[in-house]
Order: sequence, then structure tokens, then C-alpha cells
Amino acid sequence: MDVLQFNGYRVENMSYQRNDQYRQTSKQIIFSPEISSDIEKNGNNISVSLTVVVGALDKTETPFQATCSLVGSFVYHPEEDKANIGLNTLVQKNAVAILYPYIRAIISMLTNSSNEFPGFNLPTINVSDALAQQNN
Repeated sequence: MDVLQFNGYRVENMSYQRNDQYRQTSKQIIFSPEISSDIEKNGNNISVSLTVVVGALDKTETPFQATCSLVGSFVYHPEEDKANIGLNTLVQKNAVAILYPYIRAIISMLTNSSNEFPGFNLPTINVSDALAQQNN
């Protein structure tokens, strides 16, 4: 049995919106995805929400905004935590890392389906580090 058991996820929101304010130029489009998370604990049952927003509708530099929010369901098994990593560390580092690839796939699918702009693939990142940097 795993210390942190992943029981699956559900999509709370996924959306693609064209930015009518976008003005095409020869400059490369640079996206700075915004990542946020929320953790709810109920005993050893944990729900982790992870949201990624790419682009913005209020800027002329980005052609679209794509958003995806997932909620993952986890169970912490303290008896399996032989290294004493602890629930908080496992959830903050591992749970968000487990959910991020699902969001990457959904954002890629949404942006590739626009048929107007090139698709966007979120970079492979250390999600917990990105969240920590964004919160500072």
C-alpha cells in the first residue's frame, strides 16, 4: 500500500476563450501560467484542488485564455509513512505533482482544438516549487 493513495480526479472546470483584444505581431507570445491550489483535509482523506490559467483576456499580448481546475482525491496511510515524511509534505509536494500532468493534457487539448492559434503545452515543472514562488 502507498503512503499517499490516489483515488482519482474530477474536472471542476475547463475552458478556452479567444481574446478579442489580441493584436497579432511578429513578437513571440510568452505565457506565464498562473497556478493555484487548495487542500482540504478530513482525517486521512484529502481533497486537493489544482487550477492553472494560461493567458489573459485583458491583455493584447495573449490570443486566448485557457483554464483548467481539477480536484484529486487522496488517502493518507500514516502506518506506511516509514520515513516520517508527514501528511503536509506529501500533499503539498506529491499530490499536486500527481494532478499536474492531467491539467497539462487538458490545456494542450483545449488550445490545440482552437484551430486558430498554435496549441500550447504547459512546461514540465516542479509544481510545488512554482506554487511556493508564486505565493511569495
